[in-house]
Amino acid sequence: IPEVMILSNKRDAEGRAVGLGDAGQGWHTDMSYSSDIALANILHAKEVPMRDGVAMGSTQFLDMHAAAADLPGDIRARIQGRRALHDFQAKKPPVWQPMLRRHPITGRDVLYCNPGYATQIEGLETAESDAILAFLFRHQSQAKYLYSHAWSAGDVLMWDNIGTIHNAVADYTEAEPRFILRVQVMADHHAAALAA
Repeated sequence: IPEVMILSNKRDAEGRAVGLGDAGQGWHTDMSYSSDIALANILHAKEVPMRDGVAMGSTQFLDMHAAAADLPGDIRARIQGRRALHDFQAKKPPVWQPMLRRHPITGRDVLYCNPGYATQIEGLETAESDAILAFLFRHQSQAKYLYSHAWSAGDVLMWDNIGTIHNAVADYTEAEPRFILRVQVMADHHAAALAA
């Protein structure tokens, strides 16, 4: 089924990868590097890597509604109305995205800027752009915004892709199998709200 992506470190009998082994590692927002962004993501864990009875390979989330609400006033003023360039390392043409984006469901601002893909701020010199991005990435990574999901086989997890950034923790080995199915709900139905 082409809409279902396999996230797995497993290999078939011929030694070929059965899925993407390193997908989701590093803090990011799925599809922020595309003009067609994802509204929500859904993961279904079929096999979870275990070590000494403890689940490995957690998925972590940071709340970008809260990160936006807590921005210092001077930083908010500097990025209000600005866009950041999101680049998927030449795999797709880079796109400009609003740094403070109105969420199409909550109506609140989210900090739509992640260390995985955001590379520069529109209209700023490189040094200032780099400094503000570094501040934003530190700000959004505070423990008070963090939720970490420890997987159990059979779990189905759905999250707000626009209002969060996430990271797949790579703390397991190839000898500890992981097999997760992934689908996305695209945001094209909310395009008018997202453009605001």
